[in-house]
Amino acid sequence: MIKPFVDWKQVQDNIDRYDWARHIHSQLADYTHGWMERYADSADNIAGWGHYYFCSECYNKLPFEPDAPCVHYCVSCGHYNAGTDYDEAWNYLYRDEVAKTVFYAGVLYSLNKNNAYVDWIRKVLQFYSSHYESLQVRVPKGFIGKIAGTDLCDAVNIIWLLQGMQLIREELTEEELQEYKEKLFIPEAELLYSHSRSINNIPCWMMCAVAMIGMYFKEEDWVDKAVLSDYGLINQLSKGVTREGFWLEGSFHYHFYCAEPFVYVLQFAEQYGIKLPSISETVLRMYQYPVEIAFRNGRFPNPNDSWPLAAFSAYAGQYEWMNALYDDSCLEHALSISYNGYYVPSFAFGGMCDTHPDGWVQRLLFGKDQYSRLEMGMLPPRCDDHIEFCMLRNKQVELFVKYGFHQRNHSHPDAMNIEICVDEDPVSYDIANAGYGSQLFREWQRKSVAHNTVVIDGRDQEERVRGKVEFFDAASNEARFRADGVYAGVNFIRSLELNGLQLKDTFTVESKQARTMDWVFHCEGELKTDFTAVPCPPLGTEDGYQHLLELQCYETSAAWEVRFELEDKTVVLAMEGEPGTEIYLFKGYEYTAEKIRPGVLVRRKGAGTVFRSAFTFVTGGWQQQ
Repeated sequence: MIKPFVDWKQVQDNIDRYDWARHIHSQLADYTHGWMERYADSADNIAGWGHYYFCSECYNKLPFEPDAPCVHYCVSCGHYNAGTDYDEAWNYLYRDEVAKTVFYAGVLYSLNKNNAYVDWIRKVLQFYSSHYESLQVRVPKGFIGKIAGTDLCDAVNIIWLLQGMQLIREELTEEELQEYKEKLFIPEAELLYSHSRSINNIPCWMMCAVAMIGMYFKEEDWVDKAVLSDYGLINQLSKGVTREGFWLEGSFHYHFYCAEPFVYVLQFAEQYGIKLPSISETVLRMYQYPVEIAFRNGRFPNPNDSWPLAAFSAYAGQYEWMNALYDDSCLEHALSISYNGYYVPSFAFGGMCDTHPDGWVQRLLFGKDQYSRLEMGMLPPRCDDHIEFCMLRNKQVELFVKYGFHQRNHSHPDAMNIEICVDEDPVSYDIANAGYGSQLFREWQRKSVAHNTVVIDGRDQEERVRGKVEFFDAASNEARFRADGVYAGVNFIRSLELNGLQLKDTFTVESKQARTMDWVFHCEGELKTDFTAVPCPPLGTEDGYQHLLELQCYETSAAWEVRFELEDKTVVLAMEGEPGTEIYLFKGYEYTAEKIRPGVLVRRKGAGTVFRSAFTFVTGGWQQQ
């Protein structure tokens, strides 16, 4: 007997009582019915790589239009994108939406028992089962799947197909189940298991899919392989999650992306009466840690590869699912800062990243009208040396520091990078990145100069080195970090002291040989100076320097100051003088080419230097001071 996981009477009660639930249900029904009417897949459609689905002009993510397979129009800049890469990426997105809609159809069937939903799910499963051997994909080497482009996307799709099938299981005959098992799910289990050969977010999804296939079809051997093998779920978590509870790739999006499939495995295990205690404990910690280190506005620091503007609202669906599995106050707190005024539109795709201000299907299934918020007061400063993150904070200012690297995969070359929030507004933040097929990603977002750090000789930081905490005092909001060998023969030391609305920043570059040293800071607002800078030639043609826009230069040996003026606050940057200092004012891209922000690059030459700067955060607007 499979245990129910959703209280359908409570779901219907919420729909009857609350506007948010009625809205989600209405949107879900309209969306699902649209797919049921339009669905017409073909084995001739080659599934491609989703990261190609970004505008070639402005690098915005393209809107997926399910009724327009060859029209890839950018609503941001108006550019029409054309070509095989776009068409095949569209095919992947089509199948990804279909897989999620199978789950949606199962939800709607559970509410009203309309067999039209069951018939449509059968239609999708029959297509994959009948055409599995002839389906084609075209994606980068090493990531080849079978039905949805990459092997990772196959795993995501398989999980949503299984979730939908779980909800209509009583309507499927044993003959149907055997056909789906032999022609689709066991071949997928074999493919996904054979491709899982590392500790990485991709094998997490693949092994979770294998485990769920084993549970659904009562194939215990597949469950054991997925859980217990060298790259199985237990080892993925024991080797991939740091002591703090963060995924080793050092990105908040990949942290949640990695954790997400484990939530579904734990739900299936609960329904099938399978105990996974070591997995359960670690996954819970993975959802507690972000509550402890997030900015107070519900946004996350965004180091390394990630989608822009990461916030709790992008992962509210996961927290809804976890809140149904565990009684833990951190989970509800995360949900209390996910909707309405805390909602931030998500750029991400993959998994279940569909988000809405009221929530989406997960809130319909498990959510409620009001969530309890923790009386957390002001969380204390913290230094997490296993993932090399630090957060200094007081009542008005929050300062995030990434001072080293846990591993190279998905990392950006930006040791000693900082992010700043003032009065819950992000004034200087990591732009992360968009699609990996984007020129903006390759030439700017993943470059050292696009971050708040130091660049040597105009080249990306050469090594992803581990950082060291030389000093940390939570009471005084002070920290000092060291990273040796960031470049050959070059060490970085950054000391930070946060006191009220002031931040002292001392960045030391150690080098025995003469080098060109560029201290870089990007900030929101309008850049104002009391000195006159003059237009100058580009500083370089590679490693992001070619994208320093509207470049101007001012040379001085004296102390100097600039202001970044926002609507209701000003960031004042002052730096002590040193002979031969060159100050470059520029504008740089953020997460699309449409949005730019100002920045300052301070250049010195010699055998090491110390950049002594101070930030003052003026609230209420500069003109009032």
